[in-house]
Amino acid sequence: MPVELVFSYGRVDAFPFLVVRIRAGGKEGLGEVLIPPNKFLERFLPSLIGADARGLDTLLPATDNDHDRILCEAVSMALFDLVGRLSGLPLHVLLGGAEETRVPLMPCIFPDTADEAKTKAERFFSQGYRFLKTKLVGDPNEDLARILAIRSVAPAGLVLQGDANCGYTTLESARRAVEELGRAGLDVFEDPLEGGVGDYYALRNALNGSGAKVMVDALSRRTDDLVAILRIGAADVVGVHPNQPGSLSRVLNHVRMTQAFGVPVVIGGTGYTGIGSAAYQHLTAVATPGRPCGELGGFFDHGMPKNLARQPLVMMNGYIELPDTPGMGIELDEEVLAEFQEGQSE
Repeated sequence: MPVELVFSYGRVDAFPFLVVRIRAGGKEGLGEVLIPPNKFLERFLPSLIGADARGLDTLLPATDNDHDRILCEAVSMALFDLVGRLSGLPLHVLLGGAEETRVPLMPCIFPDTADEAKTKAERFFSQGYRFLKTKLVGDPNEDLARILAIRSVAPAGLVLQGDANCGYTTLESARRAVEELGRAGLDVFEDPLEGGVGDYYALRNALNGSGAKVMVDALSRRTDDLVAILRIGAADVVGVHPNQPGSLSRVLNHVRMTQAFGVPVVIGGTGYTGIGSAAYQHLTAVATPGRPCGELGGFFDHGMPKNLARQPLVMMNGYIELPDTPGMGIELDEEVLAEFQEGQSE
């Protein structure tokens, strides 16, 4: 599906999508990830025929391959959605129950300039959002200008998160950026530095509590990396992103483990087309009540032309109220799916 996005590592013109559909008992469960299928998935899916869907993530194969693990997460979503529909239970109930089904949301903007950052931020603020994420590019002057522009129009109490996608390549440049952008009003700096666990430990020590809070996202995706981050105290905040841990159960395990170390967690969404975003909004209500679910989804804040979910979950005044309907509470838009399957979208 086409997008118009600029990251610190360059421009992206399209995202591939995989939609998983699993049927049983006249019901269908949906899942979604941001990568294409492969032979691993083709070999695995037939093993689900005749299996009891209530096995949920225990039905997934073990794999150490990152690509294969991501594909498993789409199947995990579909299994949970299917069991929810068969049992009549909302996804958030299957995931353990939510104290509060009203979930604050955090849009993500992809500005080309500081002026565009200001304009895009104002649009979301006018709709009642009090959390905002902006992409940064690894250029200290441009990044500072974006933060100052957003803060100039931000409502009181706004929580501002910036994501450089590891755009700063040295410890010193990352340290300066975290400090300067923090003074300018950036609350949380996601993945500022290109590096590993030891590099983030060195960064946090160099900062000594100054500047924005340092969030790791890329280093929270594999369990081994996340354990190492937590053990040595290399992050102020952990971002748990979808389509990375490998299943909804493992996402919850990562969140609970992080919380056990006393480290705050922000669950991030992504450029999903309305299917995966719904799954992660349910999960946020269960795992991090009161905290936002990041990124609204491809149609809403990633520049995509269509949404694959027919009548997506309703967003209002910066929140989403999870429905008390079976599964995720969304349906697949067959016409839009067919359009993109056939490559006819402009």
